[in-house]
Amino acid sequence: MTLTTDQPTSASPPTGAQTPTHQVALTFEDGVTRFVTCREDQTVADASYRQRINIPLDCRDGACGTCKAFCESGEYDGGTYIDDALSAAESADGYALPCCMKPQSDLVLQIAATSDIAKTAAGDFNGTIVSLERLSESTMRVGIEIGNRSDLAFLPGQYVNIAVPGTEALDAGGTRTGQQLRRSYSFANGPQEQRLIFMVKLTPGGAMSDYLTDRARRGDEITFTGPHGSFFLREASRPVLLLAGGTGLAPILSMLRKMHDDNSARTVHLIYGVSTDTDLVALDEIEYFARALSGFTWEHCVSDPNSSAVNKGYVTTLIRPEHLYDGDVAIYLCGPPPMVESVRAHVADAGIAPVGFYYEKFALAVPGAARQGAPIGDGGDSTTQEISAITPVIDEDPVIPARDARGIAGQQVLALRDIGSYEQHAAPLLDDGAITRIAGQQVWSARGVGDDLDPDGGDLLAASRARCIAGQTVFAEVGTATVVETEPVVETVPTVTEQGYEIGEEHPGIHESDALFEARAALELGALELTIGRMTSRQLAGYRLLAEATLPYVEGDSFVDAAEYTETNAAFHDYLFGLTGNDHLLDAYQALGVKGRMGEVLRNATWCHPLCAQDHIDIVEAFASGNRDRARAVISAHAERSKQTMRRAMSDEMASRRPRFITPGRFAGKVVIVTGAAQGIGAHTARRISAEGGRVVCADRSELVDELVSDVTDLGGQAVGSIADLETYDGAASVVATAIDTYGRVDVLINNVGGAINFKPFVEFTDEQIRAEIDRSLMTTLYACRAALPSMVARGSGVIVNVSSAATRGIHRIPYSAAKGGINAITASLAMEYADNGIRVVATAPGGTQAPPRRISRGTPTPQSATQQQWFDAHIEQTISSSLLKRYGTLDEQAAAICFLASDEASYITGSVLPVAGGDQG
Repeated sequence: MTLTTDQPTSASPPTGAQTPTHQVALTFEDGVTRFVTCREDQTVADASYRQRINIPLDCRDGACGTCKAFCESGEYDGGTYIDDALSAAESADGYALPCCMKPQSDLVLQIAATSDIAKTAAGDFNGTIVSLERLSESTMRVGIEIGNRSDLAFLPGQYVNIAVPGTEALDAGGTRTGQQLRRSYSFANGPQEQRLIFMVKLTPGGAMSDYLTDRARRGDEITFTGPHGSFFLREASRPVLLLAGGTGLAPILSMLRKMHDDNSARTVHLIYGVSTDTDLVALDEIEYFARALSGFTWEHCVSDPNSSAVNKGYVTTLIRPEHLYDGDVAIYLCGPPPMVESVRAHVADAGIAPVGFYYEKFALAVPGAARQGAPIGDGGDSTTQEISAITPVIDEDPVIPARDARGIAGQQVLALRDIGSYEQHAAPLLDDGAITRIAGQQVWSARGVGDDLDPDGGDLLAASRARCIAGQTVFAEVGTATVVETEPVVETVPTVTEQGYEIGEEHPGIHESDALFEARAALELGALELTIGRMTSRQLAGYRLLAEATLPYVEGDSFVDAAEYTETNAAFHDYLFGLTGNDHLLDAYQALGVKGRMGEVLRNATWCHPLCAQDHIDIVEAFASGNRDRARAVISAHAERSKQTMRRAMSDEMASRRPRFITPGRFAGKVVIVTGAAQGIGAHTARRISAEGGRVVCADRSELVDELVSDVTDLGGQAVGSIADLETYDGAASVVATAIDTYGRVDVLINNVGGAINFKPFVEFTDEQIRAEIDRSLMTTLYACRAALPSMVARGSGVIVNVSSAATRGIHRIPYSAAKGGINAITASLAMEYADNGIRVVATAPGGTQAPPRRISRGTPTPQSATQQQWFDAHIEQTISSSLLKRYGTLDEQAAAICFLASDEASYITGSVLPVAGGDQG
């Protein structure tokens, strides 16, 4: 065959290949921008019409002025025309006549007309078969041309659903639908090529196979819908491993053509596998790319042991370690389901988690649907396999007698014989009923009736009996290796289409931010190819609106509100995928879970790359101007900046969780309860005690405390969570019980839970609000002390550290101040009462403390008026002014004081309250 591409080759340059060409952007009044490629010896109008973009035109020689357009940018030769068509003043102002002008650079023209709305979704297309080429006995290559080729934008790897001429589909009830059967095939041509190419595996009885072999002729009309799918070549520089099974080669060829068009230097290796030598096709096409692409290599294999191929076997036999780059590789795989699963297992067994694992396979439709004429895929991508050949169809049909059933080649070998009933009785089996048991459990009666079966209580049976069936050991006892947990590979939920395509992708540890944003950028670059130059003015306006919505939440290199930025950022990125009209792309993007991951990582973030929000605006502007290269560059740069923002947030979060000061071994062997441990001072104190060897019971009313426990244990510490309402005695008692049940005792109780709820003048408090402050900040400590003291008294030792507040002298939180004053009284009185029992009771009095935004609200209402805001601000000003150091403290500074008082270093301190408020004595 002769390979053709839309890119000139040095071997056979097409006509005009030596003439420079330029891109001309035609911007219509309704906001749609279309692009045409125009040679310097060609008018813009001619190029437009040849590429089926019909700009306004009444003449073709500069006589009427109908095509008059404003040139926003670029250089051109205006050509020859009459003054009535274009005046000298208009020409000086930048107007030109596309029917006369010839470009000397890239141009942007404003066309004084609206365009037909460019399709951004999968559409219906009508075409004509222009070539039918039998590549082998088993494979046909079909060429189709459509009149509106410029309306069909697709990505290399995507597919269409082709209606099979002369067929009619049936619904689930067997009723004719009046619709043609449809089969799915991937593009084998490049996105820029005019002729559409598809490869079809021929199987007798297949709907498309029968049409192509029996009825198809050049000139036949053909219809299809598309494009579909999220299996496409992602933009990246890392190496690529391409794996093709059978006519799964088609989308791989489309990818190679795209790389050829782009002059890609990317390192690419292809392994092409088929069943028989007959199925081996397009080798000359692959060999062309091996010569044309500097980084491309390939090899093939045939599974038939009688093949003449050098490599006999399956594609996995050719996957070598050097193809996997220790995981820094993107794998694209198209073939039948067993091939996909085999490759997946092979790569996993090699201990490799590739950065990207993209696959496309056929999920077979149910046999019943196949018999009823429901549309199904003809096998693996473009591979025609009948359903019954893979999934057996079991019918309840009667046995049909045959006269020659007892013979072979006409010779009777099985004589007819009457077989009577067996008159003897089996000797009794003295096996203690083993014959009636499976895995030690009696499951049927030895006599058929009368015996009671063993009740199944769900308990595990002894191994000696559980390994037997009917008294015979069938499961030998073997040693089992310890299960080693590996890093999870997160797989997007595969998309299975009505045509049988299954498309999916996997990324190792997708919650690692770098992989996450690389995957998003790859999908966005695909979405760009489907939408740029095809958006309406209304769509662009909506896109710009969403971009601008992200701006208020970033100022310089700081988040103003990270949560709101996450929300608006997600809306911006969702929009582009929605515009593609491709549900598979949207599903693939949403399956990444970008918004959720950002919400987790950025919840306490303060730093943001200063260009992240501006990138959104720049992306929209690139789309509006039709500047594909600029849009691609900004999307890629935005992914890098997003990764930097996430890395910084994770680094800052880890740094904030690590105690700044540690005294190793200070709490070795100690059992310490920390209340209010889910966040703030409590969480930081628990982390430090664990780092110093303590065993921590983390108590809180929120399940978020389990995250703290997980963090502590991941670092090798010992911790257990206890979720309880400490505003009740039962809640406090349950926490102490957890400590004793888990560790046998309580050495230290740190009463951290509490906090002001309302901030306003005392006369504004209601009775219920006063009670709520007391319950939150006094009763919690009182109940916890009552619950913990009995075990401490019994052991003759213990330490209680209460967390009071410098706000015992402050404004606009009087009930809270009273509660904390009560804490001071509890501290002094309990210290006196239980000193003889070896129990110390001390307290710290924190001042204002910097901490990440609260994840668990105290219930503080949002100020509803300027006055309420002034009340709130006044308490902050008073807190800072009362501190001699004129600042807020840090979590490390508060935890340091608490841990000191809780340790044996403070063994001679009891009954005291230590202010930790920058000189504010409270």
